[in-house]
Amino acid sequence: MRRVTGVLGVTLGLALVLTSCGDGKGNGSGTGGAKSEVIALASDPLDFINPLNENSSPGIQVAQAMFAPLVATDPNTGKVVNVMAESVTPDKTSQTWTIKLKPGNSFQNGQPLTAKDYVDSWNLTAEGSNAWDNNGFFSKVEGYDALNPPTAEGATPKPTSVKEMSGLKQVDDLTFTVKLKVPFSQFGLTLQYLGLAPLPEEVRKDPDAYKRKPIGNGPFKLDGDWSNGGDIKLAKWDGYKGPNAPEADAITFRFIPNADTAYNEFLAGTVDFVGVPPTKIKTFKTDAPDGWVTGESSGANYLVMPAWDQRFKNPKLRHAFSEAIDRKALADLVGLATPSNGLISPDIDGYRADACKYCSFDVTKAKALLAEAGGFSGPLNINYNTTSATGQLFAEAIGNMLRQNLGLEVKYTGKVGSELTELAQQRKLDGLRFGGWGHDYPSIEDYLTPMFKTTGDANFAHYSNPALDALLAKGDAEPNPEAAIKLYQQVEDIALEDMPLIPLYAKQDAFLHSAKIEPRVSKYTGVQPLYATFK
Repeated sequence: MRRVTGVLGVTLGLALVLTSCGDGKGNGSGTGGAKSEVIALASDPLDFINPLNENSSPGIQVAQAMFAPLVATDPNTGKVVNVMAESVTPDKTSQTWTIKLKPGNSFQNGQPLTAKDYVDSWNLTAEGSNAWDNNGFFSKVEGYDALNPPTAEGATPKPTSVKEMSGLKQVDDLTFTVKLKVPFSQFGLTLQYLGLAPLPEEVRKDPDAYKRKPIGNGPFKLDGDWSNGGDIKLAKWDGYKGPNAPEADAITFRFIPNADTAYNEFLAGTVDFVGVPPTKIKTFKTDAPDGWVTGESSGANYLVMPAWDQRFKNPKLRHAFSEAIDRKALADLVGLATPSNGLISPDIDGYRADACKYCSFDVTKAKALLAEAGGFSGPLNINYNTTSATGQLFAEAIGNMLRQNLGLEVKYTGKVGSELTELAQQRKLDGLRFGGWGHDYPSIEDYLTPMFKTTGDANFAHYSNPALDALLAKGDAEPNPEAAIKLYQQVEDIALEDMPLIPLYAKQDAFLHSAKIEPRVSKYTGVQPLYATFK
């Protein structure tokens, strides 16, 4: 599960902890074969498939079918198990890691999978001038900085003569080493993220030529041509030798930007699995009484403050906004949600129920903080995603709270989520927007580094605090997991004090599934239609 920006009330992904479900005897589906399924994704269609340049939830869900990670979390035990890797071994300091691949694996074009494929793919992603989304994931590797020279804020780094990170070394055909800038005890966990997937040589030579013709190493391959905006049809690939192969013979990912429309498609019997939109939270159990699943999402939802805008620079202003928000009322409006009191998902080790000092609903305190901050100049703009059926509703709910409790003048701007993200990346977005996050691997660190480190690849607010960066590095270098968590909690304290993101809520997500499938359910890996069993 990964990041979603410019969205409120839209499912973040499929990593859930089951709490209850129907018996699966609900409506059927018009998908054809006994072991084929159609998974509806309530999002804009993908422009390309490349896990190294993709970190949105829809893109990662497709990548999970087509690419195999080095390691994964076992759905039965919760322990990390090897997939493409035969072994992952740190040195005594956790600074240099040796990764040995299992022999006999290949890509879907027949090319053997080798250590060189990982080394070259990671270097390609780490090269700043390529501007791939998962570039920041390699920032801990020695030599990353040489590929990412200092660049003006918001600009793409210029090409450099250096094309390889010095910390990546191929030892032999199946072995490579990764030397990090500093020790990082969590590195082994990060290897389950698909942003580290390998690309075959022919794709690396010309990535643009394969934007819609991906070649993976996972259990499914592209079935026929795929055009931009269309369904993505996948067929089981017999060459996959990894563990826990899915039962399905064919998967279709159908992109339906409007979540209500996607829901109605399920009720009409044209899809097998769909997320329940916020507008249907009160009716989904009666709409599909025998085919629903709910679970706690490991995602967290925030209000994003633009750190590049001087009007929002004073932390007391951010604290004032936070104290003026009635999270209980907002959670009730969202449905299946609980108010957040921190930046970490409740299911992650290191979560603290009382982490946030400024997340109570206290109008008197909010007004005092706003006065101490010198007030707010001009109208406050709140941006919302027009492809979400409830985006405007939830934006207006927040806006009304800030208007009524702080006396602010509030206006609203609706745009599609991709446009909001692009404007924010260029630091041209006026005002606030909504954001969400789901971890790539089950560690408190993954809720901190991406969003709050100066160079984080999901730093939605473009926030920077050298003290936070330094403490985060200290936590990374701590080999004792319990001691590391305490340091990461101190990082969370700094982020909550600076508050570039205002915590809003955590929610249960709900899904409907057809009578012919039973999604795989695990308290460790969540609800996954990709690994459904067929009846």
